[in-house]
Amino acid sequence: MKAGILVGDVIQSVNGQSPADASGFSELVGGAPENSEFKILGSSGTVESLQISLSKSRPRLGAVCDLSGWAKPGVTAAGNESVTLFSGPYAVTVSGIIDKHIVFMRLRVANDSDQPLDVGPSLFSASDGSGKALKILSPREVTCMLYGEKGAHLLALKKKKKDTLDAQATPGTDAAAEERCDDVAVKGRLHAADSQYAEANAKYLAEESLWPATYPPGQAADGLIYLTEPSSLPVKLETSINGRAFSAQLGLPVASGEQMKLSDLRTFFESQKKGNVVRLTLKKGKVFVARFSSYDSVDERAWFQNPSGGMLSSLSYSLGALRSALPLDQIPSKPSPENGHLN
Repeated sequence: MKAGILVGDVIQSVNGQSPADASGFSELVGGAPENSEFKILGSSGTVESLQISLSKSRPRLGAVCDLSGWAKPGVTAAGNESVTLFSGPYAVTVSGIIDKHIVFMRLRVANDSDQPLDVGPSLFSASDGSGKALKILSPREVTCMLYGEKGAHLLALKKKKKDTLDAQATPGTDAAAEERCDDVAVKGRLHAADSQYAEANAKYLAEESLWPATYPPGQAADGLIYLTEPSSLPVKLETSINGRAFSAQLGLPVASGEQMKLSDLRTFFESQKKGNVVRLTLKKGKVFVARFSSYDSVDERAWFQNPSGGMLSSLSYSLGALRSALPLDQIPSKPSPENGHLN
């Protein structure tokens, strides 16, 4: 090709950084300076250093990989499991928790196409383990359910302040309707809560909710949507982005069918560093996700930080109790948008 890379060549590094996979290569090229150094392992076995001039625009030609059908497991900064789904120039990352009879689900939609992308809660649908549709709640409905009209009023105030910095705020919003809870059947579950606590949560929903917005090429939407509590697990979230379907299940992790040898498990844990996140499948089929602490090679036992926050700060499993182990990538926290009006 024009840059000097031929079919069969292996890209070893970009500006000294080695990509872990095709997605990692896409990220490296997308964020690299215009004049970059590529180390290439040719079919002859020789390594060559190439100085390549990249396009000024992003996403760059050749930096977007079609990884359709590929799912990447991970863990969020909070410690709960997540999954990233890829299709063409788009990627959707999903994670969630259930609290106060509400599913709080964080979504990240990466737009690596060459066209702007409209993203908002209406882009998604959800169902529970029985196939019953789960209603997607608005931030106003959530604050109504938790704090009643006091919460809705606080959210409206916080949202109004946010909209003064948001060039894409939806015009014509009925401010009075945003402060009423007439359409919410169950409201004020936390009506006796401290007012400062209610105000802090209203501020959080105003800033973290996935408000409808248009995201230019190379940017990502990141925010919370809210669902009614499911009667059974898993929670299934679906969306279609420009004809590409995405479907993710959370809350009922599927055990790995792989049976690792004891020698492979030893090698795996001996190579882990403290703080790494791993996903274990126990021999009984239970799935366990936690941060690695240490490995005792004498007793052949791996220790982990207890994710439940109980009295014991750590727990352990012997290698004989494990079916398989998998390292997980940590999903980064919400990125800072390049433009102040995208929140």
